Amino acid sequence: MATNPQARVLELLKRFNNGQKVCIDDLQSDPMWEDKSEKTIRRDLDVIKKYFEESFELIRGGKGEKGCYKAITNDVFNNFMNKDTLALMVQTFNIAQRNNILESLDISDADKRIIEYKIKQSKECYTFITKPYETKKGDAQLLKNIEKAIHWKRYITLTQKERGEVKSYEVKPYKIVFMNENFYLACENTDEEYPFSIFRLSNIEQIQIHTKTFHINADIEDFIKELQTPFPRYQKNFRTHLIDVIVEVPKEKARFFKLKRHLPSQREIEYKEDGSLVLAFRVTQASEVKELIKKWIPYMKVIEPFALKEEIENELREYLS
Repeated sequence: MATNPQARVLELLKRFNNGQKVCIDDLQSDPMWEDKSEKTIRRDLDVIKKYFEESFELIRGGKGEKGCYKAITNDVFNNFMNKDTLALMVQTFNIAQRNNILESLDISDADKRIIEYKIKQSKECYTFITKPYETKKGDAQLLKNIEKAIHWKRYITLTQKERGEVKSYEVKPYKIVFMNENFYLACENTDEEYPFSIFRLSNIEQIQIHTKTFHINADIEDFIKELQTPFPRYQKNFRTHLIDVIVEVPKEKARFFKLKRHLPSQREIEYKEDGSLVLAFRVTQASEVKELIKKWIPYMKVIEPFALKEEIENELREYLS
């Protein structure tokens, strides 16, 4: 039977809305697409995609099935969008792939494939360093919007409160980073004097996504992969500007540093005869190690740089005075 394009598109919408899987091979034997080529069927699908960009996704069909699609519904994926669950899913995704963890979900195979695809997509936007902790109302939508901006490389304007004032920044969002039990947004700035910033997500009130796109700066992208703390200092060709902070830990605490790296760059320089341990941390600036040193006072002594040793000693004197 002959059908017009409008009728075919409406039929596809109805099937997607009903949660049906739509395969090109099956449509070619369907009366509504009788004598229609694969190209025509894909054109019908493109009409829907044009007006509903995230309406359906390509999924793996069964044996002999070509080009299968299924609608993304709220029941399928949005229930996975709370931050703690998404973080856990993203962190363990490689294990999930190997051990079929997703197969235990009580949903259809097609829906599992959509979740698998979406987690893969989210994984590209995150760098997870520690276990999720903080959360606030509206985080799920904020994360969705930031992911969208990262994925499409769109400029954003973010607004946050600082000391009671509302401030806005236009930035290029690169990655959502998780470390020290907090989420951060790592960005390239439009200000050449301060080319990099990291914003704590819980402080961000809202973001506006612009149509303007940007190109990735490979040096900054590499810099984000090497982040260790929320207090980095970026300079062009950052690896040439890294410094070593050298500390000494006495015998009674040395084991805590032999068993655990407190920063990824931690390395042993010397294990002394008396059992004390000399360590080095390679960082972007000395203040990156400051909190760690304060945490271990009086069991950690700064050897160099001398300016950091002097700064911490002065702060202690002021505190004790």
